[in-house]
Amino acid sequence: MKSKLLIVTFIVVLVCSAFCVSLTNALCPTCNGRGEIPCPVCDGTGKVLLDEGGACERCSGYGTLTPTISIGSVTTQPSNGEIPVQIRLVNEETAAAFGKVTAEVQADSVTYSATSPRTNFPPQETIAVSVTITGISSADYDKLVETVIIGGGDPPSTAEKLRVTPQISLSEVEDIDCPYCDGTGLSSLQVDCSRCGGTGWIDCPTCSSTTTGQDEELDISGTTYGVAAVAVIAGVAIAAFVVLKKRTVKEEDLKKLTPTDFQNWVLKRLNGKPASTSDARMGIDGYTLDGQPVSIKQADNVDRNVIENFAAAMGRHKSKSGTLVAFSFNNDAIRGRIRAKLNYGIDIQMVTVGELIEGRTSTI
Repeated sequence: MKSKLLIVTFIVVLVCSAFCVSLTNALCPTCNGRGEIPCPVCDGTGKVLLDEGGACERCSGYGTLTPTISIGSVTTQPSNGEIPVQIRLVNEETAAAFGKVTAEVQADSVTYSATSPRTNFPPQETIAVSVTITGISSADYDKLVETVIIGGGDPPSTAEKLRVTPQISLSEVEDIDCPYCDGTGLSSLQVDCSRCGGTGWIDCPTCSSTTTGQDEELDISGTTYGVAAVAVIAGVAIAAFVVLKKRTVKEEDLKKLTPTDFQNWVLKRLNGKPASTSDARMGIDGYTLDGQPVSIKQADNVDRNVIENFAAAMGRHKSKSGTLVAFSFNNDAIRGRIRAKLNYGIDIQMVTVGELIEGRTSTI
């Protein structure tokens, strides 16, 4: 009798508390009453970048490339048998490059040249490199250089001028990591985020989209008041009964189960059935009601390798859809799921144990 009285008292307290809360306009502190939060996988953009979009067009998939260094203006000031040359060059890349610059002139069949030391070309900057061509014979110097009058006076001012334009070339230019693919050789591919379906938003985990909106008022007039009261009382009564009759399953409890018991629990929640021994060896732990393969991992932070292994098992089974259950998945696992879908047409639904506990698996 005392036990029944205690149960009734507890239910009454819950009803009163819930009824009072229902008359307030409380906002969820996590989503501020919106019912949704930005997706943590794509940071609310609805898109994720993959490195498996194909070979990088700039480096042809090698991951390195020869930087583009453009030659600009060239100026000379021949004097005393030597030809100083100044060259302006631009590194077109977004990464620093290294190389040598050579200037040469030709007098009949003889070529004279000079090469700079190893030079650093800062990214997307213009620099001046100077070299001096020496060792020119007097006869060839006279062929290459002429004297011109540059001003009046008595005697007039003169200067030496090069008759030909020096040929400029780059040598020993060192390859750089491709800045367009970060040296991976793969181009990025932007796809819809699988966690939020490309919307950029997911249901608030705190209030599960049931909070009162920020600008909403609770209608407590007439029939609405009565219906709300009845609904609250009925809901709380049922909840209290469940709480008293059955303890909620927790993830910590499931982690302590044996692998076999854990698989049985998952398959029961999915209304599935165990796989045969041969299928289990292949990497399939069970099947859903409609025959889709199920892989069950009693682990946190399941990674891409697990996704790829399950995709391979599904391929051998000739299945295009399947479900992978684990306590949690990391971002690489999500990328692996998208890659399996894009490259092999295999759709793997990733379900957490928390979702099974809460019963949010209606899409399976």
